[in-house]
Amino acid sequence: MADATPAISMTSVSLPRYLSRPAFREVPKQNIAAVAPELADTPLTYIRDGLECLGPDMLQVLAGVKAEAASNVLPKELSVVINDLSSDLPTHMLAVYSRQVPAAAKRRVKLFPTHNIVLSAHCANLPILQQSNPTSPERAGESITIPVVPLCIPAPEVFPQLSTFLYTKRIDYLLATLLSQPVPSALYTEDPTSERVRSALQQCASKLATLAPAHVLLARAMSVNGLWRNACALGIGDEKLWCAMDVAWEVLLHALAISTGKQLV
Repeated sequence: MADATPAISMTSVSLPRYLSRPAFREVPKQNIAAVAPELADTPLTYIRDGLECLGPDMLQVLAGVKAEAASNVLPKELSVVINDLSSDLPTHMLAVYSRQVPAAAKRRVKLFPTHNIVLSAHCANLPILQQSNPTSPERAGESITIPVVPLCIPAPEVFPQLSTFLYTKRIDYLLATLLSQPVPSALYTEDPTSERVRSALQQCASKLATLAPAHVLLARAMSVNGLWRNACALGIGDEKLWCAMDVAWEVLLHALAISTGKQLV
């Protein structure tokens, strides 16, 4: 999917110049109807705008969820402790894993609580999730039971960043996480071809190259690439997400070029 022309090659690793965008399809209407029948005829933009307002509180509830699988066998349902009742309860537990497992290594599965409407409203390639409306506990610290959904994606290690973004839509926070430092807002709010933005990007890249060695910059670039592969696999066409990935990729490629003394083509 990425531009085949390598921008920077480091030993056995070649990084594409750009992260290409596949042709996205819209989220199927039946995916929304399956998890929230009352929203079946509601425009997706309205649903997403509403979730952007509610998302941070919903994410806070997820942060207080405690769960642990009892065995090596993935259960169909899981009991989880809810420590925050300030917003909607999680509806599902995602069991996230990758198909690519090194030889002789055991497949790692990580559990992430989620709300079905958030995933269904953004991920066009996600299978239809079942409706789940767990009964709210009377007080914090009590348990509910939610269904477990296996989810195979290319890069499970960066799923937390993707999930957090879908709840908050905070492009500034996502970029700071990917680059390990804040970036000027001009990089994602102004014309990327303007002299002001190009200068800000170069300054940001120079600072990164000063603070981190090439192998660290490369690791960050691979994280951005993993986020991109997850977005492609799940069919997420959110413009803010793609803007963040484009900015992070451009900054890191420039930083790597500075760090390695190689020319960015």
